[in-house]
Amino acid sequence: MTPILLLEINEVPWRVIDHYAKIPDFAHIRQFFARSHQFTSVTLDTGELSPWVTWPTLHRGICNESHGIKNLGQDPSTYRGKPIWQEIRDLGGSIGICGSLQSWPPIEPGPGGFYLPDTFAQSDASIPDYLNPIQAFNLSQVRKNARVVNSKALGLKEVAKVSSSLFKSGISIKTCFRAVGQLISEKFGGNSLGRRPTFQTIVFWDIFCNHFDQRRPPQFSTFFTNHIAGVMHRYWCDIFPEDFPLRDRSAIESREPLMHFALTVLDDMLAKVIKWSNENPDLVVVFATSMGQAAIDRDYHQGYDIIVEDLVLLMTHTGINRSDFVPLLAMAPQVAVEILDPAKRLQARTILEGIYCDENIKFVKVHEIGSSLSITVSTPAPEHIISEQININGQVVKLTRAGMRKQKTEAGTAYHIPEGIFAIYDHDTSTMKLDQSRSKVNSEQLKDWMLRISRDRDAVTHSLVPGVPE
Repeated sequence: MTPILLLEINEVPWRVIDHYAKIPDFAHIRQFFARSHQFTSVTLDTGELSPWVTWPTLHRGICNESHGIKNLGQDPSTYRGKPIWQEIRDLGGSIGICGSLQSWPPIEPGPGGFYLPDTFAQSDASIPDYLNPIQAFNLSQVRKNARVVNSKALGLKEVAKVSSSLFKSGISIKTCFRAVGQLISEKFGGNSLGRRPTFQTIVFWDIFCNHFDQRRPPQFSTFFTNHIAGVMHRYWCDIFPEDFPLRDRSAIESREPLMHFALTVLDDMLAKVIKWSNENPDLVVVFATSMGQAAIDRDYHQGYDIIVEDLVLLMTHTGINRSDFVPLLAMAPQVAVEILDPAKRLQARTILEGIYCDENIKFVKVHEIGSSLSITVSTPAPEHIISEQININGQVVKLTRAGMRKQKTEAGTAYHIPEGIFAIYDHDTSTMKLDQSRSKVNSEQLKDWMLRISRDRDAVTHSLVPGVPE
């Protein structure tokens, strides 16, 4: 079988790559794409686009109406379709998984394989098991509010808890020093705090590299990162100010350096990947994003959001016991719980959906799938939350007494679009037969394409069929 390495660089569009590839600092990004077949993936998923939906479309080769994956916290037994890594295992190939969405629970990866599930896993189970403490630490950080980075959310004591497995896992001394330097720099303010989420990628890339043997790689490997997507959502206006000609940001410190830092991390990743490909010509490297982002104008945003700070406290107001539900990991602004008893699940859902603030405005939506409830809290207009009181289950309480609070946030300036990147690196510089048309390819077709490549490397480009309606 032909080994495939799938780099899952979440939500990055061609526009961002083209913009930064011109800058001298990003020589490896420029080199990688100069030697790549280039396509534009298009996801045909219905409803509001989310990486939790678009990645399984790519992995399973079927759209969201077929795979049925909708919300974080959803019971995995309700997922339909088989992800490509399971297909490879069924064919006898080994796998190396690092962070791909819906990759929990782990499965036996085969000879030379490894398995580190996504950051929304329901346990810390990993393969090999010495990765469990690091995954547990990772999950504990995700449980904290990811929308706003808190300078008190991470300290040296927490890092020390996983120190026993750091070096065995492959985290380099260089990365450890960088992480300590990051913690120190945060004390001085500026843009440094905004760089912290990118360190998750730096750490997990170290782990991936330690377990990925480019000479004898698994038949199928993945590495997922969201570090660029998060910066784009918040600070697209600083990267592409021309998209906001009426917005004056001259008095605001530009956050573009955060994107520059995030792209530096990607450039370092691609430098290593190019080296691997040169050393192992059989290795096929695929760069995919599942969808992209583009500018969005949210001038209507009031500068704050209502967030669930204490899910357990919120659930106590639904009248069910603490032993009747299990909090699940979810992506802001959602939170999620599992309630096995159908009657109690209906009770909780009914009460949550009935929450209202001033003027009887309801602002909580609940989506039930299997035994899980995905809870979305929208932000009422300022005139409807002046009192910061809500009515829940017939009682008037302060937001904070219900486990919620107002959080000052910046309005995002970019959001999801169906078009993303799908590129295949070609190490062979003796040929210029590269397809760089960026023609559209349906995300649902990419699983079958990768399975064909796993059997026949020569099918790298001629088996790609656009199949996307204009």
